[in-house]
Amino acid sequence: MHPLAPTLRGMDNTFFGPTLRLEKSESLLGDYRRWLEARNGPGFATREARMRSEFDASRSPTSVAVDGARVNRNYADFREKDVAAEELALLAFAKINAGEAWGVEQLTKVREKARAQPGIAAEVETIVTGEETFHTRLLVGAAGHFHDTRGERLAITGAWTPPAPLRVLIGGLAVAPRAVFHPLLLASEVSGVFAFDWLLRRLSTLFPSAPAVRESMEARLTEVLIDEVGHITFNRLLVGRAGRAIARALSPNIVWMQRLMTPELVALGLDRHQIARLSGFSLTSLPEEVRRRAFYA
Repeated sequence: MHPLAPTLRGMDNTFFGPTLRLEKSESLLGDYRRWLEARNGPGFATREARMRSEFDASRSPTSVAVDGARVNRNYADFREKDVAAEELALLAFAKINAGEAWGVEQLTKVREKARAQPGIAAEVETIVTGEETFHTRLLVGAAGHFHDTRGERLAITGAWTPPAPLRVLIGGLAVAPRAVFHPLLLASEVSGVFAFDWLLRRLSTLFPSAPAVRESMEARLTEVLIDEVGHITFNRLLVGRAGRAIARALSPNIVWMQRLMTPELVALGLDRHQIARLSGFSLTSLPEEVRRRAFYA
């Protein structure tokens, strides 16, 4: 966690609370860029090495059996009941990744001109966008811990299509003016971190007979959360008080949209009671490892 973060305590401790004074934002963006460069390495070389050493599912001695045909049917269109919670967790990983990857692809096209502008914010945004490709490998890579009824490693091949709520959200971001774009993106990032954190905690009760699989899936979500806390910081530094207020107001609706986009989360227990926790959700809500390793200001 960035050493300046403790100065924010005593104020609103949610992700929508005050940032340091705006004149310090560029300095903090510079700190964040250096942190990103150290975490990812030149050309993401450090990140690639860590992916090979820590997240290669083919090296795992443990694999969980699932009905591969059913997984792919539900990946394309979740309708079947009585699906095991472990299978739901795998589907949630795959669906969340598909939505995130599709959204990044659409916004990358829209934001190409903005990233071409000189300045540290554009430089940071380029690195942040590059991190999203690793999220795909982390989340979809979890399928390597599963095998189908024939004993073959599971391949997720269902024809996923972006659901209507996601198309609405990305469409809104695509046409939003700068004053709205980053508040909306901040709300989306916080909502995503909330959903990832909830899923991470839910995993702790799963895979009783395959703890190595559970630990790998937990490590994958933790890695994504560390990145996403930094992405929250990036957007926090680009909005003012009004922007944070907009983001706070929008975030419950985006979490609700996440339920619609990923019904597997609902099947796992993400209900209205759980979503109500968003009002007090903050950096301190996250696991200690995430807080210790993430950049936040």
